Amino acid sequence: MPDLWDKKYKCPICGSTVVSKKVFTDKIKIKSYDPDMKPNYDGVNALLYSVVVCEHCHYAALEGDFEAQVSPIYFEEINNVQKQLKLQEDISFSKEREHKVAILSYALASLFYRAKKQPCKSAEMFLRMAWLYREIGDNENELKSLAKALVNFEECYNSSYMDEEKEPMVVFYLGELSYRLGKESDARKWFSMLVTKYRDSRSFYAKAGKDRWQEIKE
Repeated sequence: MPDLWDKKYKCPICGSTVVSKKVFTDKIKIKSYDPDMKPNYDGVNALLYSVVVCEHCHYAALEGDFEAQVSPIYFEEINNVQKQLKLQEDISFSKEREHKVAILSYALASLFYRAKKQPCKSAEMFLRMAWLYREIGDNENELKSLAKALVNFEECYNSSYMDEEKEPMVVFYLGELSYRLGKESDARKWFSMLVTKYRDSRSFYAKAGKDRWQEIKE
């Protein structure tokens, strides 16, 4: 029984048909989580296949966002990103992915989320890039990606259009990434906010933040 299947999408920017691998749901098995909620998979690594990339125009987004209509107000920014891209011709996003190709898919998605003024999504892309670098033992690029994720989470938190349901998750990562990057006073500030402001929240991140704050204090 294969782990992956091919799904077709329509690129909202150039109209091309896009084929991307998806992991069969019953093949996704998480054996553990790192303290920053990075999932560790048993078997096929679903992190490698979260982003869909158009191989014609290189537009990229998370699978659930890819076919969403893009407002014309962002077309110029998107075109500017596309003009600046210089990708190797032998890279394919439609086949089984190694870490290098998956990291590139997240890098592309981060650029397009920035172009669409979505810093929260861009932050998530850098976070996942960091997780993939961690899996291949590239500590330097992991830290660089975490730093970019933190900048974008800060922008996300300060933006007027942040989804309130996402707020505990964003505050959790503001605390966690600050801690990982040696900004301990910032980490204390964010984790303290998480355990006070969201103490009655049902959010998974509010509970995880409480446990993490306890660990860090000890």
